[in-house]
Amino acid sequence: DIERLLAHTSDPATIPVYTGEEAPSLRLREMRDRAFMLTLADTGLRVHEACALRRGDIDWNEGRAVIIGKGDKQAVVRFSTRSMRVLKDYLSLRAALDGGSGRPLPSLPLFARHDKGAGKKVKPITTATGRNIVTDRVREILGGESVGRITPHSFRHYFVTAVLRGSGNLKLAQELARHSNIQVTQ
Repeated sequence: DIERLLAHTSDPATIPVYTGEEAPSLRLREMRDRAFMLTLADTGLRVHEACALRRGDIDWNEGRAVIIGKGDKQAVVRFSTRSMRVLKDYLSLRAALDGGSGRPLPSLPLFARHDKGAGKKVKPITTATGRNIVTDRVREILGGESVGRITPHSFRHYFVTAVLRGSGNLKLAQELARHSNIQVTQ
């Protein structure tokens, strides 16, 4: 189910065409949600870690970010080519909003709110918004019966499984998932 969700999310042909007054905001949300889900799946970030990312946290040339994770531990997280591509697509759509914020670009959130409450300000999404993004997209793409079975944390399981399948190395999967205990990875 996660692979079906990600295939749909990474296919540009599935991006709806929005019209009307709210079209720019709806398009921004669409691109943010796609970038958010692919980032979760391809990095193994926890939902709160992804929501806390700032634009300046990412080394765009190296495709990685230094984060402060669970237990206030510093870690390097690597981004896939596909997650970097959708992030850049999303941020290019956000350029006018970010430029008009009056704040330095590196200080701005990577994933911003695009609702009437945010207005013209660039505010970070909350973990509740992150969970809602996944719930809404699961309902939209897979149907209501999948809601609750796939959560933001399911993407961490997917990430660890993909690393383990690709490498056959449990220790590598543990390191990339940033688990202190290998039993958690198992």
